[in-house]
Amino acid sequence: MKDHDSTSRRHYNGVLTSCWCGKDVATFVSKTNGNPYRRFYRCVVAMQRKHEDHLFIWEDEAFLDEIRMLHVQQKKLEDDVEKWKMMKIREDAHVGCIGTIEWLCRKMFNREE
Repeated sequence: MKDHDSTSRRHYNGVLTSCWCGKDVATFVSKTNGNPYRRFYRCVVAMQRKHEDHLFIWEDEAFLDEIRMLHVQQKKLEDDVEKWKMMKIREDAHVGCIGTIEWLCRKMFNREE
């Protein structure tokens, strides 16, 4: 098998289950001197048709991509939660003249929220 490097092939993100051609992806182990015993994902068609550009990604790189994508999704969720908290605070805040009068009445009659 030809030794693959990151500069000479397409970049795929994460762990994929199928190639662009629609065929399944399998896990293999490198037998090259440059990457001995390193696991990789490869399109099953590409194992027979080595001259075609089908999916290839090192397993460790795919896992790192997955972790990075999860980190981005987590950050977006955290940002959304903070926005919702701020919206709730604004909804609970007294607004305008009516809100001020309501707040004063509660203060006068000791009916704090």
